[in-house]
Amino acid sequence: MTRRFKSRLVLAVAAVTATALVTACSSGGDDNETTSEGGLQKVQVMMFPGQSYRLPVVVAQEQGYFKDHGVEISIVAQPNNLQGAQAMLATKSEVGQLSTPTLAQGVENGSPVAFFCGGIDVLQTTLVAKKGSSFPSTDEGASWEDVLKSLDGKKVGVQTPVGSGLQLLFAAALKEAGVEDVTYVNVGGGNDITLAAINNGSVDVAQVNPTGTQKFQVDQAIKPLLYMSTGPEAYKLYGSAWTGQTSWLKDNPKAASGFCDAVEDALKWIKDPANADAAAQALAKDTAVDPAVAALVVKDVYKDYSTELPEDVLKKTFAEYKEFGITKSDLSSRYDQLVQVPKA
Repeated sequence: MTRRFKSRLVLAVAAVTATALVTACSSGGDDNETTSEGGLQKVQVMMFPGQSYRLPVVVAQEQGYFKDHGVEISIVAQPNNLQGAQAMLATKSEVGQLSTPTLAQGVENGSPVAFFCGGIDVLQTTLVAKKGSSFPSTDEGASWEDVLKSLDGKKVGVQTPVGSGLQLLFAAALKEAGVEDVTYVNVGGGNDITLAAINNGSVDVAQVNPTGTQKFQVDQAIKPLLYMSTGPEAYKLYGSAWTGQTSWLKDNPKAASGFCDAVEDALKWIKDPANADAAAQALAKDTAVDPAVAALVVKDVYKDYSTELPEDVLKKTFAEYKEFGITKSDLSSRYDQLVQVPKA
């Protein structure tokens, strides 16, 4: 049975900043459009600014791993006001990292995208409130159920539009705790906007992800309530992965494979303790976070990263999404459509 959730008034908080788009590579174009002067295949990558998942791409670029695998990348910012699959099409990006709910919803709605390279095993989402608030926290001994039950009747800041896969996944987590009456506010993925919304009362609690989680922790700017993947079952499913437009994956398997191989090389480099300081410096430079924040991210975050795409976990995830109301059908039977690993 499909679980349905109700919400009250949907509020708009953040204005969308127009982003200059980089001219896209067309998988059906000529060699001058898809290949650099050095013979490297061009790939445009869409990513949210300020997020920790950017680091493997940054490191692969700085360490020359993309070049080693025949790829040259350009980066464009992901807009806050669009669902991820739609944003890839709007920015004409060949590659982006999408959450599993976002991918599943996008594919069911006809978006021509598919996972092709692993990303993060879980959704690294933390629920936070204003510093000094009375909300219960697992750090103070509360259970995850008590934390989520305290949200009944409250305003919750979410990172994607209401009705998106990520918002419905959070609603499913609330449902596990018996909570349905909340107001959802789309604050986007920006840390500054999220913090401002918490402090000015636009929201009572909000979702944050690395690097925002670690920045707020170092600054002691918020009260952490719950790391979601340690609580409700909805957040123990597969997290997010590198996604490509399917026409590009079909026409450019070497570029897709090269991108994934370069990211894998970068993850090995990041996870090597000998490179911790250099990795933190690269993250701080890319995201403009304090070096102490970057060091904490490198220490805590990348253990959940892998380029593997475990079929059993993903099929279970896609099956659960029908129960959560994220998709209308059980997409586990369409696994080969949602996951297309290139054979270079």
